Amino acid sequence: MRITRSPRNADRVDGIVVAVGARWALIAHTGDGGFFEGLVAIRVEDVVKVKKDSSFAERFARTQPEWPPTAPADLDLDTTAGLLRGMSAISPLVAIEQERRFHSSMMWIGVVHEITKRWLWLREVRPNATWHKRPLGYKLRRITKVSVSDRYLTALAAIAGTGPTR
Repeated sequence: MRITRSPRNADRVDGIVVAVGARWALIAHTGDGGFFEGLVAIRVEDVVKVKKDSSFAERFARTQPEWPPTAPADLDLDTTAGLLRGMSAISPLVAIEQERRFHSSMMWIGVVHEITKRWLWLREVRPNATWHKRPLGYKLRRITKVSVSDRYLTALAAIAGTGPTR
């Protein structure tokens, strides 16, 4: 599927929809050529259009060892806090985006430090694989996309580790 989202600057998400909840949809993301690129959760309310992928990519995805993709058991797609807890249990690093706030494709990557009623506290890792000293806070309602287990996050985790050393 090719999923177009709002706001206009939000990236299109290509892949196989594996689960839909009250607030979030989970997609087994496919990159160029149909290779699997981890899991992406997007807000259901942001979906503008869903179109079948007519390229060869979906047919190629069916030949991969990850086929058929499935949703992790007991992943909460009804609340943002539950989604983040579940996604952080799947992968050492979580990436979040706030496309409505910044009107660009910016991603914050790290490990979940704490989730409160309204905030995610993320121990962030920089692109050079070094860690910020303190967790940074993000309002749960502003998060529009959550990604785990893609090639970039996997490589970054391999170099940075799973958290700052003390």
